[in-house]
Amino acid sequence: MRAKGAGIAIMKAAIALAGVLVALTIGWTPVKAAQIVITNSVECIDIPHQHTVDGTPVSLFNCHGSPNQQWTIANGQITGMSGVCLDVLGSEPNDGAQIIIVHCNGRISEKWTLANGQIVGIGGKCLDIAAASAQDHATLIIATCTSSPSQQWSVQ
Repeated sequence: MRAKGAGIAIMKAAIALAGVLVALTIGWTPVKAAQIVITNSVECIDIPHQHTVDGTPVSLFNCHGSPNQQWTIANGQITGMSGVCLDVLGSEPNDGAQIIIVHCNGRISEKWTLANGQIVGIGGKCLDIAAASAQDHATLIIATCTSSPSQQWSVQ
């Protein structure tokens, strides 16, 4: 019996090691949370007061590194604390539509790509700042992509 139990333990260890080797071979790396910062600023995308209720608008706030400013960018989604995703209010690609958080559900309005310093979402619209005002509590919206500094972001 003892030899059989040891054999099973060795098999489990070998399978676990094989999984690690496969992950390393295909270039998998763990996803790390980071701040999303408006370029040339100290303002980050922020979940106000860490309220993660669906429909809560996100805004800018001075970067301080707390969990409500930590975002993971993976699989086309930008995910924050408590499993919430950046989404577009109304799920339509309308200029000026506000950015909110919802518990991730795979909706098309939760899909984002990063390209040339811009964060592009539904309908090819860019993440932007209402009134181009990079200051605390500024509202985040989607808008037609331009070269505006209010659409330039960095992940730090």
